[in-house]
Amino acid sequence: MQADQIDWQAIVRLHDQLVCSHMTSEPVALLKSLASASPDGPFGVMLGVPFTMAAEKLPAHATLTTYGGMGSARVLARSRTLNINHTPYSQCEAQYLSGVQTSDVVLVSLSRAPDGRLYLGASHGYIIEAARRARVVVAEVNARAPCVLGSRWPDDIDLHHVIEVDYALAPELAEAAGDGTNEAAIAAHVAACVPDGACLQIGIGSLPSALLSALAGHRHLGVHSGAMTDAMLDLIQRGAIDHSRKPAGIRHAVIGSLYGSPALYDFAHLNEQVELRAPSHTHHSSTMAGLNHFVAINSAIEVDVMGRANAETVRANDGNLRYVGGVGGLHDMVQGAFASTGGRAIMALPSRTQNGPAGRPRIVAQLSGPVTVASEYADLVVTEHGVAQMKDRTASERVQQMLSIADPQDRDLLAAQAKALGF
Repeated sequence: MQADQIDWQAIVRLHDQLVCSHMTSEPVALLKSLASASPDGPFGVMLGVPFTMAAEKLPAHATLTTYGGMGSARVLARSRTLNINHTPYSQCEAQYLSGVQTSDVVLVSLSRAPDGRLYLGASHGYIIEAARRARVVVAEVNARAPCVLGSRWPDDIDLHHVIEVDYALAPELAEAAGDGTNEAAIAAHVAACVPDGACLQIGIGSLPSALLSALAGHRHLGVHSGAMTDAMLDLIQRGAIDHSRKPAGIRHAVIGSLYGSPALYDFAHLNEQVELRAPSHTHHSSTMAGLNHFVAINSAIEVDVMGRANAETVRANDGNLRYVGGVGGLHDMVQGAFASTGGRAIMALPSRTQNGPAGRPRIVAQLSGPVTVASEYADLVVTEHGVAQMKDRTASERVQQMLSIADPQDRDLLAAQAKALGF
């Protein structure tokens, strides 16, 4: 069957909820096919974290839901209204298990091994639990997607329609360019906080890539992360990551998704050094509690003087909040670091959006948006100016720590604002 042969009018009913696999397993061909021949009545589409603009052409009567402004969602939001799902990533499967979220029709992108078995491709997620409860499951099988161990498509879930496709994964997602000088300084401070033998979680983007590059001189690092990137592959090839300090039986990278170059996907394909697992495993604090020295390295839009972090919204010029991030797995991983023996939770970010009067402080007295990570989970906050030690500190000590890593041009005003707030 070809994409243009799918009879969406017969598959999708009025008010159906369609659920898509996401990130680097986004069903791009199916979404484009749906957009070209979609039903006339209203229906919903759960995109999770989209990595392309394939959903942009869906009709206006299709209601789109994402986990925030991550991936390509922030660009998609310029032309489409998005509903935001605030569920922590560790709980996304449970929403379908409990019936809180419905899944009438599932669109999934899969990969096929040489023996014919199907796999979830480059990302896991909530899609298996959604498919178990769906009326119809429509699959595309991408010839360029890797088969990653741990992510076999279950034999007991039928595929009602299958098409064969061949396209590069996430070709439309571009990372924002960062400030190389600030990133190098931040990376050096972060590297000093990471001991040899640590088990790492880190996100995607230019800053995380710089942070990982700064760990090239480390040894016996392990990986337990929501995403595996080219920067992690480079550390494996350099000998910095060997998983030798992880518990027996899991001395390999345990991840929720892959995002990077064809070389990364080729490396992960049926490779015993990589295991793809569901969010209920990768993002559950009980999993990280079994990993000693689990170090979660993440970023935020802004952090206040108590260590609270907003990783979801920015305030636009019109005064309204605009989603550019989301809850995602941030709180899950931070909580996991606190559960780990010797674990650390590092929040790394530049002290300002940019230097000069056009920039805005990112170390603030009060957050402009929601609290994604609460103050009780503040541990280490890192900017280009140093490291703030927040864990087990009093309120006044926290203020002094945060003042020390704020941009020098912002410190006097920040101190006055903190004092006015009673800190």
